[in-house]
Amino acid sequence: NRINCLLVAMTGKPRSTLAQRCDYLLDVGVKEEACPIGLAPTASTTAALAMGDALAMAYLEIRGFREEDFAQNHPGGSLGRKLLTTV
Repeated sequence: NRINCLLVAMTGKPRSTLAQRCDYLLDVGVKEEACPIGLAPTASTTAALAMGDALAMAYLEIRGFREEDFAQNHPGGSLGRKLLTTV
């Protein structure tokens, strides 16, 4: 690729163009959606969210991420403010 980095794709379509062009594929495909008429993405969005959360938590552990790091990266958000505010 143009910037010479590994490409990781998270998709429910392992035969997609994106999946075929990536270095690593995280298949979050589901057999069927929970929507009774099969139109609204329900199970698939939950699967993607769970995989994203799992990746984020694994990355935090690998990097040794601390509360101070979180506060520094997100000072304006409610969690960052909570960590930066002293009472």
